[in-house]
Amino acid sequence: MALGICACLLLVLAAAVCRPQAGSVGALAVVFVGGLHALRLKWRRQSEEELRRSEEQLRISQRIAHIGSWDWDVAGGRLDCSEELCRIFAIPFEEAPDNFPGFLNLLPESVREQVSAAVEKALFGDDTFTLEYALPRPNGGERYLSEVGEVFRNDAGTVLRVVSVVHDITERKEAEAALFFEKRYRGLIENLPQRIFLKDCNLVYLSCNSSFARELGLEPRDVFGKTDYELFEEPLARKRQEEDKRVMAAGAAIERDEQRERDGNWVSKALIPLKDDHARVYALLGVLTDITFRKKAEEQLRESEERFRNTFEQAAVGICHIALSDILIRINRRFCDILGYTQEELLGWTLEQTIHPDDRAAEQGQLSRLINREIDNYSIEMRQLRKDGSVVWVNLTKSLVCGAKGEPKYLIGVIEDVTAKREAQELRRERDLVQAASRAKSEFLANMGHEIRTPMNAVMGLSRLALKTELMPKQRGYLEKICSASRTLLNIINDILDFSKMEAGKLELEKTELSLQEVLGNISDMHHLKAQEKGIDFKMRLAPELPRKLLGDPLRLTQVLNNLIGNALKFTSRGEVVVAVKPVGQVDGAVQVHFCVQDTGIGITPDQMDKIFTPFTQADSSTTRQYGGTGLGLSISRQLVELMGGELRVQSVSGAGSSFSFTVAFAIPVPGKQVSETPGDDLRNLRLLVLDGDPVAVEGLAEMLQGLPIDLQAVPTFAAACEALKEQPATGHIPFDMVVIDGVTAGEEGLEQLSRSISSRYRSEVAVVATVPPDQLETVQQLGDEWGVSAVYAAPVRPSLLVDGMIRALARAAARQAEREPVAPPAARAVPVAPDGPFQPDDFAAERSKLERLLARNSLDAKRQFEKFCRQVPRGSCTKELQALQACMEKLDFRKARQLLAIFPAAQEHHPDNRE
Repeated sequence: MALGICACLLLVLAAAVCRPQAGSVGALAVVFVGGLHALRLKWRRQSEEELRRSEEQLRISQRIAHIGSWDWDVAGGRLDCSEELCRIFAIPFEEAPDNFPGFLNLLPESVREQVSAAVEKALFGDDTFTLEYALPRPNGGERYLSEVGEVFRNDAGTVLRVVSVVHDITERKEAEAALFFEKRYRGLIENLPQRIFLKDCNLVYLSCNSSFARELGLEPRDVFGKTDYELFEEPLARKRQEEDKRVMAAGAAIERDEQRERDGNWVSKALIPLKDDHARVYALLGVLTDITFRKKAEEQLRESEERFRNTFEQAAVGICHIALSDILIRINRRFCDILGYTQEELLGWTLEQTIHPDDRAAEQGQLSRLINREIDNYSIEMRQLRKDGSVVWVNLTKSLVCGAKGEPKYLIGVIEDVTAKREAQELRRERDLVQAASRAKSEFLANMGHEIRTPMNAVMGLSRLALKTELMPKQRGYLEKICSASRTLLNIINDILDFSKMEAGKLELEKTELSLQEVLGNISDMHHLKAQEKGIDFKMRLAPELPRKLLGDPLRLTQVLNNLIGNALKFTSRGEVVVAVKPVGQVDGAVQVHFCVQDTGIGITPDQMDKIFTPFTQADSSTTRQYGGTGLGLSISRQLVELMGGELRVQSVSGAGSSFSFTVAFAIPVPGKQVSETPGDDLRNLRLLVLDGDPVAVEGLAEMLQGLPIDLQAVPTFAAACEALKEQPATGHIPFDMVVIDGVTAGEEGLEQLSRSISSRYRSEVAVVATVPPDQLETVQQLGDEWGVSAVYAAPVRPSLLVDGMIRALARAAARQAEREPVAPPAARAVPVAPDGPFQPDDFAAERSKLERLLARNSLDAKRQFEKFCRQVPRGSCTKELQALQACMEKLDFRKARQLLAIFPAAQEHHPDNRE
């Protein structure tokens, strides 16, 4: 616009110059010039107005943004400050500095140097500067400022001006500090083990830490905005909200311990209502602390204190706490019992008052040494005076209890009544003599076994012979009682002698060939009559896969089984007694056989279980009076089983029965050849003839045999039985494998005739089982061997018992047939040899020492140690000595084994480097 006005003015002036005569042109020029002046004035006013508006906007912007500025004319030295800068520095605008040194005087000395150095550095090349500093406020506190400046130069590089902008960043700094503290506080809350939550007045969760959310299986953000009903089950949620409402209504914080129902953990719960400046509750802060460990520790502390009190009060020795002044401050019951006083009488006394005057000096001397820390404790035997004036010998032990810094606090005294001990020392010689006499008695009984048994066997044998003669009923009764009493007495004598042998270490086991079928058959014959008399079902179950012939001690095995079965029958009044035998493993030419005797008798209580294997002891003292016995049977049986390499175990329920079991190993006569036949082979296509006129009895027997490979043929008369035995089967073999004869149906003469006929025609290939009336039982049993009857039972007999007898009869028949077959002699067991490698003399000496100790204790572990010892002897060395030693170990002759081991060459003699 200015350029256009100037151009018009120049044209008018040019026209006036060219035509000065023209007056109109001059007037026009004057008018034009006046218009131009008016336009200039208007433009100036508009510019000043816009400038004032811009400055006002700048002032407002600076005030809103808390930004001030100063402008320093370096050449003229003048400094202009903005109004906001004066407000920031808290000075009136009229007193604003007009030069740079005056501005610096507004700053503290430390800040002044910092700003001066920054401006100076910018003037000499950097052109800009930036710094932050704190400015103290008049009313306290600090104001934080951020200053950014720039240096303006001309084209020649001369400094013209320095302009700086000062920003009040106090609020930002405070916000950053608050944010920092908030983050630190939040981090602290997040890492606390306590579970923390915050609820509003409507009991809606506003926030929580990670521990609280993790307990719920959620993230903290998932808890925000939810209520207890959305996080917990309804009963628990209702309980929590009711409690929160009570706390917020009361306006007071509560804290208590509670145990959670769902897992049993203990929690310390603190609920704190948060209030504003007007004391109105606006939120609820909850802090949950898991105190399960503390509760357990408190419980353990209480238990520990209770144990200490119980130990202190119920100790078998007298305990007292003694002050350093020798006054009794605490005593237990045993202390009072020893001295005969009550606790009230003794508390407050000195210990010296209870000591015999002659022993006080010695005790005080030891006490002085203890107080002076010369010794840690001391024990002394002395006399104390009882309330009644009598003297009691005690062993007093005193020790000093010190504090954390080692300062003495009090003394602990323990007294033990040793009066009996001193009296026992005086009687020790008599006790040694008694023990020597006892050992002599055991050796005497062990050596006199045959002398004691021989007359007893004569009494029993002659009594049985006398019973076979013609006797009056009264005489027969006397002889039967003599036989019964003799058998009982012989059993007691045998038990005592066996127990004495075991105590003397003279009991040895044999290793001969045996048949489990025959052993169990003999045992069954001994016990089935007693079971029948008591009305007990007696069963024997022999696993079919067991070998027929084994190597072991049949006498001791029979003794153990007789003991267990006899006890089972003795303590069982109804139900059954079952003997089960089965193999449980076979390795290295030996088979592990498991024996179990189970009954339904009176049983054994847990308290009585530990007593039954104690010699001369029964589970209950009343048992001896009611059932009889010496209490040695189970003790002997247990030791015999251990000698055979097993362990006798018992399981019992009082009133429901007991089960005794053990597992022992038997060698197989022919290594590598399993001599066993299953009953499937023996019973396959077996034919059974039953002579019985009672269809019900035949039907019961058929039910018992159902499922077995036995063809049963029943005939009702003696003539029909004779006809059936005359028939010849298509195979040309015997017509029947077994015949069962009912004595009532056949009659006594018919039973004899039929049995003799079967025995003479088929020898022992056909087993005969007979049932007779009770009054004929003894007669038929005596003549049974002559007639060829395998087993005799009193009628009526239960089908199950009859079937057991039939199976035993078949087993004995099979055993007799097997005895006719040649049996290979048992192979000698090879001695273990050492592995390849150099001889280790140290290992040899160590294993030999272990074997010597085990042999000295007569321990059965010596057999296993012998194998380890053999593996340390060099190959090919001491072969004869090892074989002799192995024979002793097999016979459990540990005394001879120790003698052989003593003459064994020493380790140095085996060493290859030892040469003459």
